Amino acid sequence: MNRQVLGAVMAAVLITSFGIGYTFAYIYRNLGVADSEQKPVMGVEEKKKVINKDSPVIYEQEYQRCGHVIISEFEDRDVLIGKSVEEIRKIYNSENGYRVSMQEDTLVIRQIVDDWCPDDKKKCRLKEYNGRVAVYKGPDSKNDKLLRVTAIKMDMLPEKIREAIRAGEYEFKDEQFLNDALENLDEYL
Repeated sequence: MNRQVLGAVMAAVLITSFGIGYTFAYIYRNLGVADSEQKPVMGVEEKKKVINKDSPVIYEQEYQRCGHVIISEFEDRDVLIGKSVEEIRKIYNSENGYRVSMQEDTLVIRQIVDDWCPDDKKKCRLKEYNGRVAVYKGPDSKNDKLLRVTAIKMDMLPEKIREAIRAGEYEFKDEQFLNDALENLDEYL
């Protein structure tokens, strides 16, 4: 019989404790104590990252026509100093082709450019134009422009060189390299 009395007393204590806890929770919630201002647990506040003169900034330009990405230092750093990432995103926004992100402590500004990269624009090639060797400039043979026609006649060149020019094998990274190649072809004038 002692066990039954002890079990009943324990059940009564548990039910009473539950009731008291429920009552305090109800009072706490309905009196507005729970809606009062919440304080941070340990006084930790998230700081906004602000760009200063020592902040690393990377500028990436992604050229859509060739797919190349050029990474460099951002030239207009003065515009960024003292601003948060959110403020910078308002200036360099997606409507203008920019994506701004913070990667660790480095600000990354990526610009999408619907054009060829500067290196591709400098490319030059030799092609045939009205029976003569001509100089073309542009990113590829379909998007280049005629710069000048030389005095070198195609039929004066050895067959191997004529075939190489017609096959597009005489392409150079800029006009200086192309001019060096033209000097070698001048002997066929």
